[in-house]
Amino acid sequence: MARLIDIARAAGVSEATVSRVLNGRAGVNDSTRRSVLETARRLGRGAGPGAAPGGPLVGVLVPDLDNQVFTAWAERVEAELFERGASTLVALRARTVEREREILQRFLHCGAEAVIVISGHHAQEQGPVEHYREVTAAGVPLVLVNGVREDLEAAFLSTDDEDAVRSVLSHLHELGHERVGLAVGDEHTWPVREKLRAFEEVTASWGGPARPVAFTDFSYAGGYEAARDLVERGATAIVCGSDVMAAGALEGVRSLGLAVPRDVSVVGYDDVFWASLTNPPLTTVRQAVGSIARAAVRTALGGGEDSRRPARTEVVFRPQLVVRGSTAAAPDGAASMER
Repeated sequence: MARLIDIARAAGVSEATVSRVLNGRAGVNDSTRRSVLETARRLGRGAGPGAAPGGPLVGVLVPDLDNQVFTAWAERVEAELFERGASTLVALRARTVEREREILQRFLHCGAEAVIVISGHHAQEQGPVEHYREVTAAGVPLVLVNGVREDLEAAFLSTDDEDAVRSVLSHLHELGHERVGLAVGDEHTWPVREKLRAFEEVTASWGGPARPVAFTDFSYAGGYEAARDLVERGATAIVCGSDVMAAGALEGVRSLGLAVPRDVSVVGYDDVFWASLTNPPLTTVRQAVGSIARAAVRTALGGGEDSRRPARTEVVFRPQLVVRGSTAAAPDGAASMER
């Protein structure tokens, strides 16, 4: 299938103009529209489903809808797009790079004028990025959420994981916790690396031996096993990389005959809708999903007819620590980390 840039060169117009014509958007005169459509047909590409006049089509890729934080992301992005008269094409479960590339190509084939990827393979430290370059090469703005790659030109929007971890550790330290453990997922992903870096820097400043870290996955079972491991290694407080993990950690602590927060404090990350309904209610980090979704949509739709893809940008958003009942003062005798 001919790319937007191929059609643009053959028709002597910008990629943005080709995108507007193929998706039926206003702002293109009739002679230019006819020329672009004729060129596109000659090169083997027809108009997309949005060829009738209307708003732009934006492809949105999320990992899954099982974890409620990704449901929240999809809902907020769709709502922001709807407010701007745009249509949303949602895809999920891109568990491999090959699957992710296929989804992005389908977005382009359907005439998507922008693509937003949330927690995709761009978060992998050494993962391939050529399939992202195929999107930008087609003149389609690419917005990548929660993950940064130095070798890719795109717009990157992320939660400030360093600020989040520092806020959590400050809260736990004020409660007297010195023996704090970290439970996170794949250590080769950008969000985990950011959390780990901040965790090690802050706890090193407290003195004493290195605090324990459990690398597992962002699941209930992962949190359960990580909690048991970290408690057995002396932790009186556990910082989890997601609320789903934290829910598992609550049960993992109980399985050892201990109570939360009397014996062990637990902190989550995301503030999904049920975080206040756990027993005890979960202290957690609230991502600024609404603000990031708004910025992602604004960035994706920011170009005009004569614009090219946006220059590389990186923006971080400060999260909020929400203190509830799963954290309390450290138990007696927990003043220093056991060797």
